[in-house]
Amino acid sequence: MKKFAFALLIAAIAASPAAAAQKKAKKKAAAEPAPMAESVEAPQPTQAQITNQNSANFARDALPVFLPSWSMPAYMAIKKPAQNPPQQ
Repeated sequence: MKKFAFALLIAAIAASPAAAAQKKAKKKAAAEPAPMAESVEAPQPTQAQITNQNSANFARDALPVFLPSWSMPAYMAIKKPAQNPPQQ
């Protein structure tokens, strides 16, 4: 019984990428782009889009809290704030 369950598990794992590819192909074929009407203004973001953007900003800005101390110089070198030239 254990061998049968193990073989079934292996078969399911092996078949999952193929099933996902079929599902993606069906979804891609079914999703035809709708014709766009010309608009003068850019569409305003929805509340869900604003919330998602805020969550992404929080996750990006909170990353230094979870980084180990030895990696902070590398993080700060990548995310260096723009420096303004001195005013005369």
